[in-house]
Amino acid sequence: MQAARNAIRLLRSFPPPPPAALVWVPAGSRRVSSQASAAAVLLEKQEVTDRVLDLLRSCPFIDPSKVSPTANFKNDLQLDMLDNVQVMVAVEEEFAVEIPNSEADKISSAAHLIDYIAAHPQAK
Repeated sequence: MQAARNAIRLLRSFPPPPPAALVWVPAGSRRVSSQASAAAVLLEKQEVTDRVLDLLRSCPFIDPSKVSPTANFKNDLQLDMLDNVQVMVAVEEEFAVEIPNSEADKISSAAHLIDYIAAHPQAK
């Protein structure tokens, strides 16, 4: 799984490809400043929920009508292992956090992901 995450990150580090390319970049993703804030302030859970659900709806391999705060990645959204990796990388980029593989493997639903990001002190 780490190799897949590294490969996706490497692909995203290159200049934007032509529109027909296979690299997926979520709509509305933010570029993150390298400056760290002095004090950790947790994001509001509603903001995290809205951003996570918008990100999931923007994935080309997810049916937007099936996205909900309680959607299970495998059962409801039919995500396979590679899809999960792409979602985790997109979330890491959106919220400027690093999700360790051990934690990413445990995240199996939108609710679980929202709780994880809402409790992450470095999420932006």
